[in-house]
Amino acid sequence: MTDTETLGPWVRLEGISISQLPPGAKGTATNGNEAPSGQSLTDGTGSTAPNVKSFVTSVLSESIPFIDGVAPKSGGASTWKGKGSPKRYASSEAPVHLYERVVPGKELDKVEGMSQFCADRKDETWFCRRSSHRNKAETGTASWEEFTHSFKHHHAETEDAFTPTVIGAREAMKWDTTGLKVEVHGSRWNNITVAVVEMKHKIDPKPLKNRTFPVVQVAAALEDTPEFLVVSIPLTDFEKSPYAEFAKDKSLVVAAYASIERVRVLPSNSDVEWIMATASDAKGVLPQWVQNLAVPGAVAKDVEMFLSWISSQRNNANGRPEPISKDGFARSDENAPPPISKLEGKPAMKRADSTNKALPAAPVQ
Repeated sequence: MTDTETLGPWVRLEGISISQLPPGAKGTATNGNEAPSGQSLTDGTGSTAPNVKSFVTSVLSESIPFIDGVAPKSGGASTWKGKGSPKRYASSEAPVHLYERVVPGKELDKVEGMSQFCADRKDETWFCRRSSHRNKAETGTASWEEFTHSFKHHHAETEDAFTPTVIGAREAMKWDTTGLKVEVHGSRWNNITVAVVEMKHKIDPKPLKNRTFPVVQVAAALEDTPEFLVVSIPLTDFEKSPYAEFAKDKSLVVAAYASIERVRVLPSNSDVEWIMATASDAKGVLPQWVQNLAVPGAVAKDVEMFLSWISSQRNNANGRPEPISKDGFARSDENAPPPISKLEGKPAMKRADSTNKALPAAPVQ
């Protein structure tokens, strides 16, 4: 039975409205220009959106115990159910363990802050993977610095780069979190970023429509410890935002996913533990039970794709993936990861330096 005390209303597949986002973000117009977000949008309920510090605190307060249940730091038993045998891939020395956790709809009904207007709330099924990687920038594994650069600082760009089905990514809104620190469950978190990201995924077979996933993404590092979290929360009505692009595209189906990702250096052996849990709904005509059959394999395969991709970025001018043209994605940093080649003959961009020479040093956390 799920303990309702560990559940909250924010990090849920049900998602949140743009009216619940903190005020003060800067938005990126569809032409790529930055503009102030202006007044917060309202859903007419009269509720006041939290400030960015309160928002981050609430999101982390929910996410930390939920993801820790996969492999508790205390050494206790997992609150998640193991799913099948570990997956093994040629590009990864480490096996990938899979887990499942079902949050009953009747338990979500009891959570303070959940919408009371949702009739017949369905169970929320989460799938998770866990793998531990030798902390080295070598074939078959990756270093802490590489994980930090790829997933803490350039999460959307990295997913876009190594995932063949991602055909578009853009940062639509971003909050100024300079100097922001929060205290959660007795620990301090810093190096915080909050942004709204739109991703576009290719779906086969046709005539199924491609999907877009608008999320607000919170990333934070644990102070004085090599660990970070990345939390993604679906936005239910982002098409109403003046900064939406993919969500307004009628050729796409607006789908949803919530995810919590924890990456840390294990104190026992200095390996990098990589945990990612997600609940998703592709919407459209695909039944949820059909989707649930495919999700575990897909999340496990991310490990294979990332380690294959990161290996190709290491000072190998001849083996780098050829960058391709991207729609609507303005890179905020010249050191952001270059993309892999995608299918369907996309025109190629000029090759950029894609080595890891400029990887930032691991932060003193």
